[in-house]
Amino acid sequence: MRGHTQSAVLDGRDRLFLAILGLIAVAYLMLFGYYLGATVIRVPVYDLLGFIQHYADFWLRGDWWGYLWIPHNEHRLIFTRLLLLADIGWFGGNTVPFIVFGLLCLGGMTMVIAQEIMAAALPAGLRVMLVLIVLLLLAASYIVVDCTMPALGQYVHTAAFAVFALVLLDGAGEGGRHADFRRVLALLAGMAAAFGIAGGLIIWPVLLWAAWRGGLPRGWLIAVALTGIAFIAVYLLGLHSHASVGSLEPMRLLRMLDYSIRFLGLPWSHAPAFLWFGRAIGTVILLAGLFLLLRRGLLAPPRNRLERIALGMLLFALLMAALAGAGRVDIAVDREMPVRYSVFTAMAQVGLLILLAPWLGRLWSRRRRLLQICVIGAAVLMLAQQVVAGRAGAVVAGQYTEAYRQFAAGLWTPAMVQFVHPDRKLAEQGQAIVVKLGIYRTY
Repeated sequence: MRGHTQSAVLDGRDRLFLAILGLIAVAYLMLFGYYLGATVIRVPVYDLLGFIQHYADFWLRGDWWGYLWIPHNEHRLIFTRLLLLADIGWFGGNTVPFIVFGLLCLGGMTMVIAQEIMAAALPAGLRVMLVLIVLLLLAASYIVVDCTMPALGQYVHTAAFAVFALVLLDGAGEGGRHADFRRVLALLAGMAAAFGIAGGLIIWPVLLWAAWRGGLPRGWLIAVALTGIAFIAVYLLGLHSHASVGSLEPMRLLRMLDYSIRFLGLPWSHAPAFLWFGRAIGTVILLAGLFLLLRRGLLAPPRNRLERIALGMLLFALLMAALAGAGRVDIAVDREMPVRYSVFTAMAQVGLLILLAPWLGRLWSRRRRLLQICVIGAAVLMLAQQVVAGRAGAVVAGQYTEAYRQFAAGLWTPAMVQFVHPDRKLAEQGQAIVVKLGIYRTY
């Protein structure tokens, strides 16, 4: 159901609450911008060195199809390949295209979610509050690294196009006379989601569920299913995964579950000091998500369009957590949970927030002041977290840059394995190409 309802006229205290929350959001965005600049990594480290080698091996030899389609590990990085062409060809290697496209994806993702919330049948003040909270969840300094490090941008690409696909897949009676065109765009956005990371392929069962719960006719259900099957088959053709399935003994299954829970507990599970807090948050998200998906996604239909989109985001994030748990449980077991996955956790958090909107609406009507006090308190804590996470990201970015400077000067220390590349020989081969082409000299 789309439209606007307002259970009560906003009084002076309501407007004061929204003004304070808005000022916190403005400060939050200013910190996001500051840490965007502080965490930029303009040096070719880790996967970017591999991307450059791929560029030299294929693009410079005239094989444009091989350059675009041959995977990096198990991922077909179409967006990254195109951004690297722009970065080298037009900018001389300063990472600006990666940053701009990442910000456009994150900003577009936030904007379409905000538009859906503002179009929902909720009290006006509650709609504004929800939009501002969504902004705090997505414009976080621990997500900014997915925009400022070229090797991590793929995660925000996948998250954004998954959200675009869910929003564009209008249900029965939605979208007006352009509904069919929008649904075709949804299928194209679903394909694009896998051109960030291969995990984007899981958008297809989510889209099929959304088409079913959106009341689309059988023809559209078949179209979504066949498009997804055909695309997945083409994507996986000739692909060899580096993740091993391994055994399924009970202890390993428990480790997989723990990995998925820590995945959902980001950003807190990234920090050793907050690991158990992250596990607690991840457990709450997992259990609440499964309950809501069962109650409002399977046993009964979503109550409206916004709830269907929120359930789709939640289902996508939970499937991504399960995929990570199954595929990465034996990889880098001595390292903390990678913060780069936080954008998917944020999708789950936003989905849960929207699904709680009816309950929040009742609080808004009956216990509004208590709700407003709690929201302001949570926003202040998130503002403090923005500073802590941003400063930590800036320190790590500086370590990457300094390690590369030493490496480019001919040194190799144990730190290079963590901050430049785990394989010295491959790093030196990539660096030789960088020197030969005269790119990435902005450090």
